[in-house]
Parts: sequence; C-alpha cells; structure tokens
Amino acid sequence: MRFSHAWLREYVALDEPPEAVGRRLTAAGLPLDGIEMRDAADADSAVYDFDILTNRPDCMNHVGLAREAGALCGRPLRVPGARVPFGGPPTSGSVSIVIEDPGLCRRYSARCVLGVTVAESPRWLQARLESIGQRPINNVVDATNFVLWELGHPLHPFDLDRVRERRIVVRRARPGESLQTLDGVERRLHPDMLVIADERGAVALAGIMGGRASEIGPATRNVLLEAAWFDPVTVRRTSKALGLHTDASHRFERGADPGATLRALDRAATLVAELAGGRITDPALDQHPNPETPRHVPLRPESASVLLGYDPGREAMRLALRSLEFRIDESDPARWLVEVPSFRRDVEREVDLIEEVARQRGYDAIPSRLPLLPDDGGGRRREDRLSAQVHGALLAAGLSEAINFAMGDREELLLLLPGTAPIRVENPLQSQAAWLRTTLVPGLLRNLAHNLNHGGVRCRLFEIGRVFAPSRERPLESERVAGVLAGRGLPEHWSLPRREVDLYDARGAVELLAERLGIPSLRFASDRIASDLPIVGLRVLAGASEIGVLGEVAPPVLRRFDVDGRAFAFELDLEALRGAATEERKFTSLPRFPAVRRDLSLVVDETTGLEEIEGVVRSAARLPIGGIQVFDRYRGPGVPGDRASVAVQIVFQHADRTLEAAEVQAALERIVAALRDRLGAILREE
Repeated sequence: MRFSHAWLREYVALDEPPEAVGRRLTAAGLPLDGIEMRDAADADSAVYDFDILTNRPDCMNHVGLAREAGALCGRPLRVPGARVPFGGPPTSGSVSIVIEDPGLCRRYSARCVLGVTVAESPRWLQARLESIGQRPINNVVDATNFVLWELGHPLHPFDLDRVRERRIVVRRARPGESLQTLDGVERRLHPDMLVIADERGAVALAGIMGGRASEIGPATRNVLLEAAWFDPVTVRRTSKALGLHTDASHRFERGADPGATLRALDRAATLVAELAGGRITDPALDQHPNPETPRHVPLRPESASVLLGYDPGREAMRLALRSLEFRIDESDPARWLVEVPSFRRDVEREVDLIEEVARQRGYDAIPSRLPLLPDDGGGRRREDRLSAQVHGALLAAGLSEAINFAMGDREELLLLLPGTAPIRVENPLQSQAAWLRTTLVPGLLRNLAHNLNHGGVRCRLFEIGRVFAPSRERPLESERVAGVLAGRGLPEHWSLPRREVDLYDARGAVELLAERLGIPSLRFASDRIASDLPIVGLRVLAGASEIGVLGEVAPPVLRRFDVDGRAFAFELDLEALRGAATEERKFTSLPRFPAVRRDLSLVVDETTGLEEIEGVVRSAARLPIGGIQVFDRYRGPGVPGDRASVAVQIVFQHADRTLEAAEVQAALERIVAALRDRLGAILREE
C-alpha cells in the first residue's frame, strides 16, 4: 500500500529521512516493502510501499500511519479539521434515509452540497492522488478519494438529482435485481447482497462501488455524500461473488471504524465546497440504530514484564498507550481499565495492549532469551521413551511408518474385527471414513494395496495410533501398534534364492520389538484362536497376559482391499507392551563353547502347537537349551489323518564347558520320553 512522505508530513513533523522512518515503522510491526524516490535530492518525493496487515485497517491511510510514526518519535498528531458552516439548508429537506437491515448497516451518515460546479481538480490535489497511484477524475470524486486516503474511511458521492424521490434505502438486493456499476458492467445481484437503493432500484453496491445511474458528471449540480459502516462479512462475500475489489471494499472487509463516519463526511463536504463551490447542508443526517458502546480492556501492568521478558515501566506504558489515543483509568493501580479507540478493531485483550507497549519500543528490542521452564526432575516420561523404542525397533526391523486417519469404513472394520461394532461420527468429512476405527489393520491394508498396485515389489509398514471401543458414556481409547508385510522378503542377494515374505518375517519384527523393550517372556501360542478371525496364526503373550495377535491375513480380507498374493499382519496393545517392558537390560557374554544341534522328527496331534512342544522340551532337558525351532511340518501319505509330522531342531549349549556326546544323548532321550508321555508324540521312524 503506497503512502506519500510529503503527505504524511502534513500530519506529523518528520525530521528523519524516509529510510529511518521506514525502519521505525517496520520495527513496530508495519513492514516496509520498499521506497520509491522520484527525486533523490528531495525527501518529500519519497513514496513508501508498506505491507499493512489485515488486522490494522486503521493504518490504511495517511493520518493513521502518521499517528504511528508520531507515537514512535514522540511527535504530536495534527488532525485535519473540517470547517462546516452552521446554518446551511437542512439535510433532511434534501434527502431522506431509511435503513431496512440495521444488522448489515450499523450507521449511515449523509450530507448534501448544493449548487456545485464539477470541473478538473486543482493541481495540488491531482499531485497528491497521483503520488500514490490514484487517477484524478473530477473535483467532487477526487475530494472523496482524498479523504479516503487521508482519514481511511470510504465515502461515495451521488448525483442527488438522479436519486429517485431523493430517498435513500439501505436494503438487501431483491431477487432478479441488477445494477450497472461505475465500470460499465451490468451485475446480477443476489438477495444476500446489500445495496443502496432509491425508489426505482439499486443505485450502488454497499461498501464496494456506485452505480452508473447516479454517478457524478459535468451536469451534476447537487451532490449527496455518503459515509457509512457496512458489515465486513457481507461486503467480502459480495466482492468475491462479483469479482469486484475496490479501495472501499478493501477497508470495509477488514472492519471500518463506525465512529469515523461524521468526521470523514464533514471533511469531504468541506473539501467539495472549497473545490466545487456550493452550500453544505446542516446538520448531517446520521442514522445510528445500534450505537456501539466504548470498549474497555483491563490491563495489569505487572503482566507486561512476564510476557515481554523485560520491564517497560509504568510511565513508558502510559506514554505508549496515550500516544496511540488509548484512555487509561488508573483508579486501581494494580488493574488499569483502558478504553480502546473505536478505530482499533484489533485490540480486544490484555495481551493486545501489552503488544502496543512492545511496538512502541520496537519488536527488535525484545531480548532474545530462551524461556525458563520449571525443572520437573526429569526428561521424557517412561511412556514416551518406550513409544520411541517401539518406533525405533520397527524401523530397525525394516518397516516404514504409516499414519492414517482415526476414522474408517464400517464394513472394513467389521471385516477385521467382527465382534466389535464401531462408533459413528456425527459430521464426517467423507462418507468412507465415518466410523471411529476399532483396529489399525484396515488402514495399513489400504496403504499396502496402494503400494503394491503402484509397482512396489515389497511393502513393510507399521502404525502407532489409537483405536476406539464403544462404551456407555464415551468411547474407550487405547493405543495399539500394528504392522503389515507383503511382497518380496529380505535380504535380497544374488547368492540367495528369491523368496516371499512369510510368517517368520512378521514374527521377527515382533521379537525384535520385545527385545528392544526388555520383555524376556514373550511367547507365541496357536491355541484358542477363533476360527472366524481374519488374521490366522498366533496369539502373542507376555508372561501370562495376551497382548495381541500375529499371523496371515485371510484371503477374503485381501480381496476386499485388492491385494494379490499373501500378506501377514500383527497388532499389539501398546499399553500391555509398556506394562511388560522393563528398564533393566541383562547382557550375557558371547558363547565361548560350541553348540550341539539335534533334530527330532515327531508325529503329533495336528492341533499341537509349537508352544506346547517347546514347553515340554525345556522342562525335560537337564542341559541348557540355546534354541528350539520347528523347521518342517508335513501331513500326507505315511501320517495318520488326525496327526502331523513335525521336524524340530534343538540347540544345546553350555556357557562354561564343552558338552559331551553321552550327556547330550541322555538329555535327548529324556525329552523324547517326556514328549511321548505328555503330548502323545512318537518319533517318525518308529
């Protein structure tokens, strides 16, 4: 927004060069974009380009900017006067005003100037407008534009003789109504738009632009001047709907000053009479259905030092606020009551007043110090540390993190968790995500499908998030961690055969997670898994507590998500993981003595799980067990129909000595006997 240095100096004594003035105002929150010097030797030729923020419409004029500059350098503001002569013809005898919608037009003020002669403006006025990029039109219109850029309040002149019945009505547009605006465009109006109308129809768009039918021209002899306050939201909507942005709408949209109408009106009427002749009607018509009461904001002086980081002092606070035309009631020294001027629409709270004090000293004067925070005796909470460990463990396992919305599709949620009905969101942003999720897996399967269907050869994802279970009062929230894996397995190397992801990849990720959290008793069990669950595989247990499930996603579920091939998933209760985790870490030295491996081929009941076999082996062996793994499972010819052949590898390893063949054989025989007695297992060769 352009401002003339010479024009500013009419309202405040500026002895500093334009560059210094620009720096002061920038430090006070009115950033300078640049200065144009038309004559390098003449400071008065300077034209500023300030970026006036939307919350400061009071500075979108020369007097407002001069007020700021004067407060910063301690110079008084010279407000331009208006010499309206008393005893002129009554305005009520020339025009009548009716406000049909006082909610959209809080105030409407009007005066007339009778017997004018429309002509070219004097050179000084043209120069003022041209310096800030405005085009001179004629002495009447130029006077209203001059006042707009001087005081900041928009005005509009009408040819009074072209206003039907000399009656102004402020109302909403009627259905099907149109108006040809000053730019010559015929505009169709909507009932939500506010217009200025006469007995025939609309003659102006309120707060935006006048109409051709009542514009000022060479034949104009009587002028009606309008200064009003229009609702900012209505002006903005009309401006956007019609694609019509003007200097007037720019100010009304940001909140004009309802207390400035008469001052701007009198100033414009005085200028019109001086430039075009004529008599000013008196008194002005001032329709003000709902007068605004002055706003008072409490201010505790000691709060300034707390917020700013330095103590500005009470005297400096008084001077800063009063120089900006705030009034202070200090009846209570600990709690001032500050009256906010009507042109400061942005000041509503105590912090706004403290900001005014800071601006006068300059934002660059606020000390750069880190805030002092109370010492609560520690860093991150244990829960936060464990969450970070979960995140790090799954990244280390080769999974990438996904983040999904907390809402999902009802059918998909029931498909993954049929026993829990999800809760519907009242106002969903999209119909496909209208239910609070009860599991994290559907979102991850959607991510999985997107990656694989867009050329990905593998996908390994995890998510940490909240799920919601129905409850009588409000949804019960719990934290979960879930993962999905599909596509090619790792590692990939030219010397290794290509393989696909399997259950052991998912299990390995969960085991690494348990190891990072220090969960020593993580177990996997295949019993008591409901047959209708879409994840077929293993229950995950920590001690005696079940913390989740791990397994292969059922084909019908994968078809729902357009996933070809196999996919594996896990979902764990994060709170249960935290409960089982321990801060202590136990480390053992690397084994110094060789391990002894023995394989057993067992025929067991087809429902027997690895957990049961491992439990029997560990309890029966008298030697240290380094590991147990099932490496083959067979059903077919040679094995009864209700039985399965399972190949188990047992690793014996002692920490202090080398094991002897005889003692290993004895331990193996004890294990075989225990498996026979407890599980009915027999050796395959038998």
